[in-house]
Amino acid sequence: MNLRIIAACCVLMASPLSSAALEFSEPLTIASSDDGVFYHLDSSGSRVMASNRGTLALVWEDNANGSPTVRVAFRERDAAGFSPPLAVSGPAAAYEPVIAACGDGFLIGWESADRLWLRFVSPRGMQSPVRLSDAAGRQISLAQDRAGGTVAVWSEKNGSYFQIAQAVISGCGRSLRIDRRGWVDRSADKTQQGYPAVAVTARGTLVAWEDRRAGATRIFTAIAAPGKSFSAPRLLNEFMPSPRPEYGKGTGAMRVVLSSDRRQTVVAVWMDKRSFEGGYDVYAAVSDDGGNSFRPNERVQDDFGDNIPQWHASVAISREGRIIVAWDDTRDDTPDIWFSERTGNGQWSDDENWPDGAGRGAQSYPVLLFDERGLHAVWLDRDGQHQALRYLFAR
Repeated sequence: MNLRIIAACCVLMASPLSSAALEFSEPLTIASSDDGVFYHLDSSGSRVMASNRGTLALVWEDNANGSPTVRVAFRERDAAGFSPPLAVSGPAAAYEPVIAACGDGFLIGWESADRLWLRFVSPRGMQSPVRLSDAAGRQISLAQDRAGGTVAVWSEKNGSYFQIAQAVISGCGRSLRIDRRGWVDRSADKTQQGYPAVAVTARGTLVAWEDRRAGATRIFTAIAAPGKSFSAPRLLNEFMPSPRPEYGKGTGAMRVVLSSDRRQTVVAVWMDKRSFEGGYDVYAAVSDDGGNSFRPNERVQDDFGDNIPQWHASVAISREGRIIVAWDDTRDDTPDIWFSERTGNGQWSDDENWPDGAGRGAQSYPVLLFDERGLHAVWLDRDGQHQALRYLFAR
C-alpha cells in the first residue's frame, strides 16, 4: 500500500508503521539536470550522509564538469534547502565518496587515481586533502568513534588480493592525522575481500565485509575493543551450499551496511541470493551486545516482493531503537523506493513507499540516516534525461 499525503496543506504525512507514526515533510531537490549529468550515491557501507551539531551534509559524485567529481552540500537546521554543491575532489576523476562527522565539521573520503583520500570540510571551508592509502585502495567507509575521532575501513591491495584495512584517525582540520593502521582479518586463509562497512558501539569498532574465501561471496564480521586487535572473523549470512554445484559454490550475499545506536544495538543489512530463482532479497541481522554476536537472519521485504530482485539496501537505527530499512525494486514495473520498519523480534512491517519515492521514471539508491531530529532520506530520481538528487525528512 502506497502512502498518501493526507494533510490539507500537503506538507506532512503519517505512516501506519508504528504507534509513533512517521510524519514526512515535502521532498526537496538537492541538485538536478536535464543535460546528461549523472549523479551517483554509490558508497561502501552506504555512508553518504552525516549530521553534526545541527548541520546535515550529503556527498555524492557527478560529472557536471565533464569528469567524475566528489561534491558536498549542507543543510543547516531549519534552512529551507541545501547549500549550492561544493567540489571536494581535485581535477582527477574521483569516485564513491563517504562522510562522517568530525570536530565542528565533516571528514570526507573518496577514491582517486587508485588511492584513497581524506579531506576535512565544513560550511565555512575545507582543508587540504590527505592521502590515506599507500597501496592501491578502494571502497572506503567511515564512522565517527566514541572519542571524537574517525574510524576508516577500506579494501587495499595485499599481495594477490584486495583485503580489508583499517585506520584510526584523530584530529580534524589542520590537526588531522592517521594514528594506527592494520588489517582487520589476520586469518591465514583469507583471499579477496571488499565493500566493508563500519559501525561504532559501546563494545568497540565493528566491521563487516564481502568475503570470497569459500568461492561464493559471504558476509563476515569482526569486532575490536578500543585499542585492541580485531576478533577472528565470523560468518554473518546463513550460508547454504548450492544445490547445483556446477552453477556455483552456494548462496551469495553482497553490499552489507551497518547502523548503530552507539550503545549495544547494531543492525546489519545486506543483499542475499539464498532464493536462487528470485534474485537478491533484503536480509538483516540484529546484535544486542554491541556486535559481539547477532540474532538469526531476518528477511526484510514482504511477500509482495517475492520473485522480484531487491537492490541498494540502506538501514538506520534511532537512539530509541527504531530500525528502518529502505531499498528499491521493480514490483510495480519500474524501480521504486520501498521501506519497512522492524516491529518485533524478527518481524517487519508491510512495505511502503515514501512521498515521490514511486511512480514515473526510476527512483533508486535510497540512503537513510537517523539523528536527534528524526529520519533523513536521500535517493536518485531519473526520468529520461532528467536526473535529480532528492531529499526527505521524517519527524
